[in-house]
Amino acid sequence: MRRVALGNTGLMVSRLGIGTDILRGDEPGAIERETEVLLCAWGLGINLIDTDRWYRTYPAIAQALPHMVRDEVVLITKTYEKTAEGTLNDVCYALDTMKCDYVDVFLLHAVDNVEHYQSVAGALEGLQEAKSKGWIRHIGLSAHEVPMVQAVSAYAEIEVVLAALNAAGKSMRKSGTREEMEQALERCQAAGQGVYIMKPFARGRLHDDENKNEELLPEQVEPALAYLYNLPYIHATIPGMRTVQHVRQCAEIVERIG
Repeated sequence: MRRVALGNTGLMVSRLGIGTDILRGDEPGAIERETEVLLCAWGLGINLIDTDRWYRTYPAIAQALPHMVRDEVVLITKTYEKTAEGTLNDVCYALDTMKCDYVDVFLLHAVDNVEHYQSVAGALEGLQEAKSKGWIRHIGLSAHEVPMVQAVSAYAEIEVVLAALNAAGKSMRKSGTREEMEQALERCQAAGQGVYIMKPFARGRLHDDENKNEELLPEQVEPALAYLYNLPYIHATIPGMRTVQHVRQCAEIVERIG
């Protein structure tokens, strides 16, 4: 699968990444199932793994990483913390639980307005300290709301931006239009920030707000991905892919259009 530079980070990411939020489960055999999906993705050339300690997928990643080339994996996780101490604890927990020496990108997670960003100044300090120690390589931010993404392109300390975007303009918490989010992300890319996209399928609700399966019909997947891959300022997407079959389906599409 084609890989592209993630902004100015120096990291090369596959155009399709795997978001582990939708993988999490507590059923017997969940870790083995999650590991199988991760290794299928790796075998198809997918090297971007997006996670979070609260997704409960760190153990599966720990099992999968020894079967991958670590220097080629772009491992991204997140923190909700607001203090330096809490953030450093999150970093250490990630390293210990995933059994790795460093994380490629650590995101300030779900920061949806400038006031919220200001309130996590301590967390940013923690990430900067972790970066100085070599525990993490780059610092990023995730957001669902347009005003935050509009502002973040001016923040030199933020190297990577994860934002919610899809063809229906859903999952953006009613903070702006799809077109405004597109323009904001274009500014982020122009500023040298890496840009990747979550919720490209709006958790399966692109066309049906009552859909509880969080899955699109097969014929809906390609148009949803094509919309995003036609935007030249997006480096990668992380669709919800729950099974090996989902991974193969999305990978085949992205190989053709991405």
